[in-house]
Parts: sequence; C-alpha cells; structure tokens
Amino acid sequence: MRQLAPRESRLVAIGVLVALIAAIWFGLIEPVIGGFVDRAGERRDLLATYARNERVLAGIAAWREQADSQKETARDFALVAPTEALAAEMLKQRLNRLTGQVGGTVQSVSDIQADVPAGWVRVRADLQLTMSQLYKSLARLESEAPYVVVGYVSVAADRASQTGHLATMDVRVEISAPVQLSRAS
Repeated sequence: MRQLAPRESRLVAIGVLVALIAAIWFGLIEPVIGGFVDRAGERRDLLATYARNERVLAGIAAWREQADSQKETARDFALVAPTEALAAEMLKQRLNRLTGQVGGTVQSVSDIQADVPAGWVRVRADLQLTMSQLYKSLARLESEAPYVVVGYVSVAADRASQTGHLATMDVRVEISAPVQLSRAS
C-alpha cells in the first residue's frame, strides 16, 4: 500500500472526524435530547390529565347534589306502579280523564306492546277533539307530571272539509312513559 499524500491524509482525517462527530451525534446526543423532548411531551399530557381529573373531583359534590334532587323528582318523570300492566292502565285513565276534562270524546284506548323499550309503557288513543281541545290536551300532557312522551299524533279533519267550517277532528295519539316499579304495600 502506498503512502497517502498530505492532501489525501487531510481528507481522510476530515472524513474520519465527520464520521466520529456523526456517530457521537446520532449515538449519544440525539437520543438524550430526544428523550428529554419525549418526556416533556408525556409530562405535559400527564399534567393535562391531572388538571382534568382535579376538575372532575371538584365536581363530585355538585353531581351528588344533582343526583339527589333527581331522585326527589323521579316520580315526576315516571309512572309509579307495582307492575307495568297497572302503569299502562294508569296511563289509559289519564288519557280518558284528560280528554273528558277538555270536552273531547274517547273512541278507544289500547296498550301497545310492540317496539316498547323495557321499563316503558305505551298507549294509543283514538279521540274526537276540536282544534282548541287538541291544543289544550297536548299542552297538559306536556306540562303535568308524570311527564310523558308524545310519540305520534295524527289528525284527520275530514268533517271540516265536507262542511266548510271547523268541526271535530279524529285524532290518534300515542304516548309513552317510563315505569318505576314499586312494591305493593
């Protein structure tokens, strides 16, 4: 092997120096700096999680208070009965009573068994009401406890189109309510 010229020696020395600097950078310095950066990101995420958990813990007292008030008002949002059949009967009686109070006529009232979620009852009623009676009925269903869900309202005003003036309408309404089962005393 021949001896390198001084210029070639310098180039080889510079190449070895660059390789040594690259090896030190990629083998030692970059992993250490990268570790610091990664841990800083993890620390930021953990501090955000800690702050969120602190807010959740601070809200527990308010949530407990809301849960207690919801327990106190639960009877306003569900029919309380020993069985679902009795709850459906209560809902039927409510519709009959309501229709009579507004001056309407009840044609039929029946339970609906299909597609009813567990813990709920649904009733369908065929009524004869005027427009103001329908409005009053729906307003009372909406505002009187226990609150119900009006799932369907159908209005047929055939007599009004035949006579040319406002007449009673055939109304079909379906209402649902959750049931809170209670023990019979």
